[in-house]
Formats: sequence, structure tokens, C-alpha cells
Amino acid sequence: MLNPIEHIKVEPKMTVSMLLKEFGNGSFTARKLYEAYQILDRMSKDRECLKFLTIAGAAVPGGLRFTISAMIKARLFDVVITTGANLTHDLLEAFGERHFKGSPYVDDLELKKRGLSRIYDVYVKTESFLVLEKRLKEILNNLPRKTMSSREFLSTLGSIISDRNSILKTCSDVNVPIFCPTLNDSILGLHISMHSRNSNFKVDLFQDQIELLDLIWDSEKTGALILGGGVPKNYLNQAIMTAGKPLTYVVSITTDRPEYGGLSGATPDEAISWGKVKQESYRVVVPCDFTIALPILATALIENGRWNVA
Repeated sequence: MLNPIEHIKVEPKMTVSMLLKEFGNGSFTARKLYEAYQILDRMSKDRECLKFLTIAGAAVPGGLRFTISAMIKARLFDVVITTGANLTHDLLEAFGERHFKGSPYVDDLELKKRGLSRIYDVYVKTESFLVLEKRLKEILNNLPRKTMSSREFLSTLGSIISDRNSILKTCSDVNVPIFCPTLNDSILGLHISMHSRNSNFKVDLFQDQIELLDLIWDSEKTGALILGGGVPKNYLNQAIMTAGKPLTYVVSITTDRPEYGGLSGATPDEAISWGKVKQESYRVVVPCDFTIALPILATALIENGRWNVA
């Protein structure tokens, strides 16, 4: 039996979840986004599922800091895996610095002369990283002289920050662990490494793998919202495969394609062959810029679940 396309209705006072339901009547990326909403809604209500959020790309400079924090406050995820770059930019804002609207059609040498660095159409001041360096030095000098996993270090760092919109602060407040397999590949990591040269304070990235595996081994099911791809996606996939707990739920939002062999475009179907995703899983790939898709999904999930994210 064929189901006809029902044209998407837009009406006054519609909620975002109502609009997403209308998307489900249509096709192309609109229908994929509704499928993602359905999977994430089901995952959020599954108490046996350990729920992951992986974040690659320039999510914080792209304007998603509050959105991600709101989803964590709503307890939509149990674990976050992200890049050192996103955490660096989260800290910049936590320390009072900002990102600015810019343009990709600009003389980058002129930007450099003005003390600005460009992330596509976003600018950040060079002096902001000097503020970051100063504040980090103060914090690092007061940390215990011991070896920590990056998860333990980031939780401690989050507890020190006062900005309630910070991803690090939010995770620390609600006891959601952050794992950062690329911590050393960031400005934050560079400052940690320089501090460690003359201190007994160390960050052990290998300890994170043990802690992550312990969490997965203790879970009945696993599920993930994967933003972009990159190392955070692979870090989770490797742990899932090693623990033998393939994903029951997986929503991948990416603009990358699978034909070129890169992990960021690799589909959940392909991951079944590796034992990273269950054959009978709920899964979808949304081919979309996640600065568009994530706020829509987050708003619908939060309004549908009636979570308090104040």
C-alpha cells in the first residue's frame, strides 16, 4: 500500500514538535529530521540505555553552546564526547570573551593585522586567547599535583567555572562525564602540556578509555546522537565495539558523504559490519548542517519532555 505525501502545514502558534510531525508527512531531509526526533525521543525515555552525545566541528563558535547545555541540563545525555577545540571555545566564553559575526568573503591578511582569527563566518579576537592563558594558569597552579584522566580534569575544571551556560560547568553540575580524546590537539591542551613540564600535574588520556569502557560494560543498551563525526564519533565507536555493546539508537547529523571512505560520512548501516551498531537498531542519517538541525531537535525534545532546564 502506498502512502501519499501530505504537504507540510504551517499554522499560527505551532510548537516545534508539531512542525517536526508535519515534516514527517513530507520527504527528503525534512522527513529524516522527523525520524531523528522520533529516535531521540524514544532513546530519551529508555531508562536502560546509556545515552551519548558526540560533538565534532566548530559547534561552540557556530552558536550551539546554550543549545548543548540545555540538552545536558534536561538529562537527555549521560555522557559527552567532544574535541579540545570546542572546550577551548567554551572556556573563552566562560571567561567573558565572545565570538563575533563575520564574513567568509574577506581579506584574511587584513583580519590578521586587526588581531582577528576566522572560523568561516565567525571571528574571534587574538587577545581572547591571552585571557584564556591567564585564567588557565591561575586554575592549573591551584590543582592537585597528581595525574588525572581528562574526564576527571574536565569535571574539576567545570566545577571551578561560574558561567552556568558553559558546557563544562553544566556537565560538572549534573554529573555528566565529558571525554575529550583530542584534548592535546587544542589550545587548552597546549597550555596543559606546558604547565605539566614543570609540575607533577598530568593528564592521562589512556585512563579515559578505561573509564569509558567501564561505563559501557555496566550498561544494558547504548545510544548516541552524533554531531559531525571525526575523532569523537570514532572514539565512541571503538569503545562500543570493544565492549560488545553495539548502539541500539543512533542519529547521525553530518554533511559528509560515505563514498570517500571518511569516518564522518560513514553510515550506521556500515557500522553494523563492525559490530558498532545493532542490526535491529533505530537509526537514521540526517544530511544537514547541525547548527540548523540541533536547535530544532533540542527544542522539540525539551518541550515534549517538559524538562526544567532553567
